[in-house]
Amino acid sequence: MPETARLTSSQPLTGRSRATLAAALGAWGAFITYFSLIVAPHHLAKDFSWPWRAARILLDGHNPYHVMQATGPYPFNVGLFYPLPAAVAAIPFAPLSPAIAGALFFGISSALLAMGLARTRGDLARLPMFFSAPFCMAGVLAQWAPLMTAAALVPALQFLTVAKPNIGLACWTYRPTVRGAVSAALFATATLLLVPTWPLDWREALQAAPRYKGPLFRGATGLILLLAAVRWRQREGRLFLAMSAVPQLSLFYDQLPLWLIPQTLWRSVLLSAASWIAWWHWYPSRELESSVAVAAPWVFWLIYVPALVILLLPTSRVHWLSLLKHAPVANANRGA
Repeated sequence: MPETARLTSSQPLTGRSRATLAAALGAWGAFITYFSLIVAPHHLAKDFSWPWRAARILLDGHNPYHVMQATGPYPFNVGLFYPLPAAVAAIPFAPLSPAIAGALFFGISSALLAMGLARTRGDLARLPMFFSAPFCMAGVLAQWAPLMTAAALVPALQFLTVAKPNIGLACWTYRPTVRGAVSAALFATATLLLVPTWPLDWREALQAAPRYKGPLFRGATGLILLLAAVRWRQREGRLFLAMSAVPQLSLFYDQLPLWLIPQTLWRSVLLSAASWIAWWHWYPSRELESSVAVAAPWVFWLIYVPALVILLLPTSRVHWLSLLKHAPVANANRGA
């Protein structure tokens, strides 16, 4: 790649350009969530219903782990499986209607992700993540994955990783900072002032939660993900290994941080395309109780494995050219 091209790709975007991009992609995310919620008002704010309801209960002066119990169909089918910091983070949205609360939460999360992502012109190569199956699934369900991915890029947001600590921890490894770890610990500690017993209450609530594993632990095939260890010095390699190990739901949205791995536009596009192929094969089973089990192999083979291949490939054409330049030429003069 010519030197001028590298300089161009590393040029920072102006504040106005980043703000415009963040507003556009934030609006895109909010649209997905709002449309998903208004067509199914009985689902309230879908997955965001739990922190939204917990925030309202907190404001009423009650312990959400005691109040929120399984009383009916989704989203009242289980208690509160989130740690209390998720409810505290949702307090600004508590006075709003479910659809507006969910749409604003996801729209702001998407805008923060876009702001963290688009620092230079070269970073724009990762924008296809906003059109991937994990992003759209996260939008449909008003999930936390974009906010956790934003925290991977912006250390100032790392205090929020305790709201969803499994994916949050994996994202923290992408750009680990002492400030982020301390701020997360302080945030979690401060919430003890609201409900001193919440860690014990949360642990008790989790007894009824399904037990999920990271894809690394899904039998012998999962061990191929350990090949990423050769890139452990790179932030993308650390992120991949952490994402492979942490417990997660194989319904596409939790896997969004993997879109920080592609370094080129076409690799990001290919990973996004593979995710839609996986989603398309899973979609007919979405209403089945076994839908998570059906999704798991598709997520593994068409999201994790392609992300691993992308991680292991040389990151630039310069690397390829240097390999070719220094490769031994066997029998170069044969026949001369």
